[in-house]
Amino acid sequence: MAYDERLFERVKDVLERKPGWTEKNLYGGRVYVLNGHAFIGAVDDGLIALCDEESRKKHLELKHCSAFTHAGKAQPGWVLVSMEALKTAKQLSRWVEASFTHAQTLKAPAKARKK
Repeated sequence: MAYDERLFERVKDVLERKPGWTEKNLYGGRVYVLNGHAFIGAVDDGLIALCDEESRKKHLELKHCSAFTHAGKAQPGWVLVSMEALKTAKQLSRWVEASFTHAQTLKAPAKARKK
């Protein structure tokens, strides 16, 4: 699995005082999860951040953001943020805070039915 472990740790530093999140492997990288929803993580190309559709449209206008795709498929609600936009703790913190806040608004997914 190729992802920037240092970036993942920097995200964890921002999340340290926030409750309820966990970690998991996803999208060929490592992500943080809240209420059953992955919301931010490190992949081989940078940071992925989950956002609402209005914010996503605005983010995609920025030169350091692009739509996030995995295995050739667009991932709805996700943007990929290049490392150029994450040099300072303040820059990274903005993305983490926004994605965490958005994830808090999402309902936990329904559990899969057992067969």
